Amino acid sequence: MDYKYIEQLISRYLDAETSVEEEQILRQFFAQAEVPEHLRPWQSMFAEQASLAEAHLDERFDERVLAMVGETHVRAKQITLRRRLAPLFTAAAAIALAIVVGSALEQSFYAGVDAATEQATVQDELDPNETVSLDIRSAELIEPADTLAPKN
Repeated sequence: MDYKYIEQLISRYLDAETSVEEEQILRQFFAQAEVPEHLRPWQSMFAEQASLAEAHLDERFDERVLAMVGETHVRAKQITLRRRLAPLFTAAAAIALAIVVGSALEQSFYAGVDAATEQATVQDELDPNETVSLDIRSAELIEPADTLAPKN
């Protein structure tokens, strides 16, 4: 006997292209006692599907499930004000930390500039005839303006 049609139906079944009637033909074919040797691996799968298709829930199924579950009330989780505002507290702490670090860095920067200014003042007191300029960015003394003038 030629089983090409059944093989084609199996191929289409695996590609999810069969209709309900074609799947029923496959189930009926594999429900037979005599199935060719090369198609026997598929017999157990279709026999299992046939048994699952026959299983139906009785009329009292819903009642039994609801009785087992019982009536449980789902309550919304209560969130305290403290937990609700926690992200704001975190943001405020981060901003405060940035301000403290920034002011500490600023004071240390200006402390170096103040020391350079004080050094220039002391040098002016020692030699009042010599002019001294100060580069604030590098906090180093620059040579007097007299030495920078072009010589004739």
